[in-house]
Amino acid sequence: MASADSIGRCRPRTEPRLAAGYVGTVRENPYDREPGYAVRYRDRRFRTGSGAATDRRERRALRRLLRRAATAPGPWLDVPCGAGRLTDELPGSKVQVDRDPTMVAAIDAPHPKACASVHALPFADGTFGGALCMRLLQHIPTGDERVAILRELRRVTRGPLLASFFDANSLQHLRRRLRPLFGRRRSGRHAVSRRTFARELAAAGFEVVAMKPLLRFVGEQTLVLALPRMRESPLI
Repeated sequence: MASADSIGRCRPRTEPRLAAGYVGTVRENPYDREPGYAVRYRDRRFRTGSGAATDRRERRALRRLLRRAATAPGPWLDVPCGAGRLTDELPGSKVQVDRDPTMVAAIDAPHPKACASVHALPFADGTFGGALCMRLLQHIPTGDERVAILRELRRVTRGPLLASFFDANSLQHLRRRLRPLFGRRRSGRHAVSRRTFARELAAAGFEVVAMKPLLRFVGEQTLVLALPRMRESPLI
């Protein structure tokens, strides 16, 4: 496996060829977007409309949790990093990883980058002093899948994990649950209770230090600070 200091090369499918500094070692299900999607996501998703307010709340919550995190030596991992919006909130050196090569190509920051899946990260055990996993786990439908992802993050991380999930005890989640009753398409996002997510973290080898919702009981998005456990729990 590669270390954070030996990042290879990856070529995107729909946008210009990537510069040196990328690795592509994981075969993943197709993730095709229309041409230019990654650049539009970078430039508009969290800079316009309600996205700008969400960005401010996420940064504020992330900074508060980082103040409580005792970072281990080594770089921080941001996965999936998207277009790198939150990477520079992390302390010290960073490595950015996303499964979509066009998204990796849209990153402006000069940090080392990798094109890989969070299910099979191309890094040695304990490479990173901390990890950030934002806006991924609400797209994962089952607890077993979430635990598998969290275990892979635990494998490559010696220090704290900052992750987000959707809290089922929220007004926003209730609205999602009611969508089909009004003839609207069922949401593809998945929410769980705080207790359930804490159990999943424990099964992956983490223990919860703190949870920080963006809008408690209103919005679903919740950030968690967790530390590696000395002894891992059995799979749920």
